[in-house]
Amino acid sequence: MMHSSKTKYSLGVVLFSMLFAVEPQSLWAEEQNDIHPYLTEKFFVDLGAYFPDRKVQLQVDGTLTAPNEPINFETEFGLDKSDQTFSLNFGWRFGEKWELGAQYFEVSGGRDTVLEEDIEWGNVVFEQGSTALVGTDFSILRIFFGREIKSSERYRFGIGAGFHWLEMGASIEGDIIIAGGGNRFASESVSISAPLPNLGVWYMYSMSPNWAFKARVDWLDVDVGDYAGSLLNASIGVNYQIVEHVGVGLNYNYLDLDGSVQKSNWRGDLEISYEGPYVDLSIYW
Repeated sequence: MMHSSKTKYSLGVVLFSMLFAVEPQSLWAEEQNDIHPYLTEKFFVDLGAYFPDRKVQLQVDGTLTAPNEPINFETEFGLDKSDQTFSLNFGWRFGEKWELGAQYFEVSGGRDTVLEEDIEWGNVVFEQGSTALVGTDFSILRIFFGREIKSSERYRFGIGAGFHWLEMGASIEGDIIIAGGGNRFASESVSISAPLPNLGVWYMYSMSPNWAFKARVDWLDVDVGDYAGSLLNASIGVNYQIVEHVGVGLNYNYLDLDGSVQKSNWRGDLEISYEGPYVDLSIYW
């Protein structure tokens, strides 16, 4: 699978920011112990809201009676392109050089629609004019183990490995028109869940006791179980400490998933991207 030029541009911006900042020249003259708590405390939790624009291209042709005509949920049914969702980030620094990170968010979208053409799926034909509820759901849990490879009192730069636990599904249900007259309720759905291993790099820099800069990039290109393809998950942002142990953050997150699925009831492609700001309340201790 090929990443779009926009994906490559987003990755390049984040990587350039991280590499450029590895050996920053401080513009501040605080004492050495005046460091943002992201770099000194053992734990942090970010609780916030993610406001991404999304792109979902989901093609399903697993048991269609016409397997060469996949269903594209984004264009076929005009699903919303924007979501707002709760998001959680967690970090734990243990030992002298090691860190454990976790991230979770979940989004879903659906709408009632009147089908403009026949949709054949499994043993069901959702005929033109049928009223149906169509939707997709997506959740991701990121677990990442990192080790510092370069650090000072003001910055931490590390590499590591982990996995993304991905769950993705799509469904159509509703009263369908039966050929010859009448209607009945029908439902069809597909789903996939899989752990996708990844490599990554991360960076933190304390600009002052109150301001910190953070960036990370995770990526993979694998063939695992029913899934084959690539994933890019990147974030860049700043955090401001309001009072001791409490701060607020503004970040920009980018997630791009591009691959193919080979399940008995779902043989097709998926292309998903979530891109947008993430605001949070941070607690460090």
